Amino acid sequence: MPQDLENLFSFLGRIQEDAALRERLNRVVTAPDVAVIAADQGLPFAASTLLAALEECQEAPSTRYGLMDEKLIRVYLQRDKLRASLGQG
Repeated sequence: MPQDLENLFSFLGRIQEDAALRERLNRVVTAPDVAVIAADQGLPFAASTLLAALEECQEAPSTRYGLMDEKLIRVYLQRDKLRASLGQG
């Protein structure tokens, strides 16, 4: 999971700067959909890694259409806490 976490955080770090990526993410509503987009961007991670991060951040595993980017940015902002709690696995 440590490499998955690093790929996840690298991917999430791109969201605020890449308007096209934000738009693409806002067309999906589930973690597996996000994992597919990340793999397309060359940063693969298991959907279960994102689901674990969402749970740790007390975020729902899915969202309404148009809101995924905000949810993922909130997860990204907690990356240090997540590295400590999830990176131990």
